Amino acid sequence: MDVEKHSIDQRAYQTSRASGLLAGALTAFIAFCTFQIFGFTIGETATWMFALGLMAASGTFATVYFVGRSALRRPMPAT
Repeated sequence: MDVEKHSIDQRAYQTSRASGLLAGALTAFIAFCTFQIFGFTIGETATWMFALGLMAASGTFATVYFVGRSALRRPMPAT
């Protein structure tokens, strides 16, 4: 049973890590485009890109990990 729990936790971690990385990268790209279009300096743009990307990545990681892990641990109904 311990091996099964570890496998579920590992699968939830891998999924949430990929989702968080994708969300952070997408947010940083959108922030870069937006801040450059509105004429901010590169220093301000880089600061906001980092902050917004980090918040999006960590929030997505935590949400996907906890929701995904609970969904994976739920027993499948017999058909």
